Amino acid sequence: MPELNILFEDRDLLVAYKPAGVESESARGLASDMVNMIKNHLAASDRSGEPYVGVVHRLDKPVEGVMVFAKTKEAAAALSREIADGNMKKKYRAVLCGQPAELSGTLTDWIRQDVKTNFSEVTKENAPGAKKAVLKYRVILRKYIEGERISEAEIELLTGRHHQIRVQFSSRGLPLLGDRKYNPAYGRKDEKGRTVPPSGLCGKPCGENLALCAVSLSFVHPKSRKPMHFECRPQGAAWKLLN
Repeated sequence: MPELNILFEDRDLLVAYKPAGVESESARGLASDMVNMIKNHLAASDRSGEPYVGVVHRLDKPVEGVMVFAKTKEAAAALSREIADGNMKKKYRAVLCGQPAELSGTLTDWIRQDVKTNFSEVTKENAPGAKKAVLKYRVILRKYIEGERISEAEIELLTGRHHQIRVQFSSRGLPLLGDRKYNPAYGRKDEKGRTVPPSGLCGKPCGENLALCAVSLSFVHPKSRKPMHFECRPQGAAWKLLN
């Protein structure tokens, strides 16, 4: 089980770094997840019963980054209201396969999720189940590596749709490095229907993990009402390409 990396903790909440490959909650089988890791941490100091851990937002399993968890139902309700009101701010860093034509901008789409396949796609505004998805991005680095163009972008989500960052950039021909669901470099088939291993950067160790990190999280403390801000640095082989 990975070690729990706590960035902040008090009586009301706990802020931690979630590694890539760990579920935010409810992992299957014996796999670790953030909720169980936090419960084990809390139970070690308080054996009065099963600790309460409120999940107010989530990161996909392959995504790393900062998360906040509530330790009381009151804190969970207050943090959930912040999210609903758009007052909890999240910023991400991603490594894109390709380089956007504009160094900054706003992406607006309508996204539809297929719950059965855990897959989302950009669709028309009037399509059944379509929800508006908006994000802002800023390219902070461009590089050419072994003949391939890549870029690092800072992203601010203005809505929270299923796989939103991955879907919106992939729909513009800028899939995230290591995205085995939305990057067409993965899952290609030959004439006999066999999966063809990815080539280029995607075929190297840096392409094994999704290059997406929730690098900052800002919100108002549910009890003290003080502004809270937390950051982390992306980890993994993909990010070392940019150094």
